[in-house]
Amino acid sequence: MEDFSSGVYQVGDRLPNEQEMCDRFGVSRVTVREAYRALTDDGYLSRRHGTGTFVARVPNRHSLDLNLSYTAMIQDAGYTPSVKVVQQSQEVADEDTRELLQLDEGDKVLLLERVRYADDRPVVYSIDRVPLKIIPTSHVGEVGPSLFEFLENIRRGARNGRAKLLPVLATARESQYLSVPEGVPLLFFDEVDYDMSGQPVVASREWHTSNVFEMWINRRAQVG
Repeated sequence: MEDFSSGVYQVGDRLPNEQEMCDRFGVSRVTVREAYRALTDDGYLSRRHGTGTFVARVPNRHSLDLNLSYTAMIQDAGYTPSVKVVQQSQEVADEDTRELLQLDEGDKVLLLERVRYADDRPVVYSIDRVPLKIIPTSHVGEVGPSLFEFLENIRRGARNGRAKLLPVLATARESQYLSVPEGVPLLFFDEVDYDMSGQPVVASREWHTSNVFEMWINRRAQVG
């Protein structure tokens, strides 16, 4: 996988055969065969009978220290993004949401429950809550595929965020919306994003599959 993302192999390149890979990495043929099978199942490789194994696509990596629009991320990975709205409603914020978004009791949020697709593959299931009081009345029904773009349009664009990341197993609900078996590992984000003035503008819960883009963390050495 490192050779793909570092540019050693490009889309369309033919990979060495299994024995050559065994000799290069000092591993068994079973290990190489399983690695090829997994990468083929994930869409990174394609096998052509009698010809060999070829690179089908290169994984797209994104740093977790950057808060990017998922619409843009999916496009950057070479796919066509789309969104299915599961639910869009106005609800009174519960206690946890009030704390995250610094709301008063009785304040409402615009709740967006959506599934994001890369081509026809569901890749992100999300529940977003936006304080209703920051949205002009005339714009409430105008949330498009990109929530970040919507916030920019109402002059409350997200400038930074804090996220908690957890490995979780898909429940029946995530299984339904992401088309994965129950119990499959997912990456869960619990995040709050803030505008330029430091006010929270959206609280999100997101469940990600791992078969379209990879999430990376850039780390610095601690001196001393």
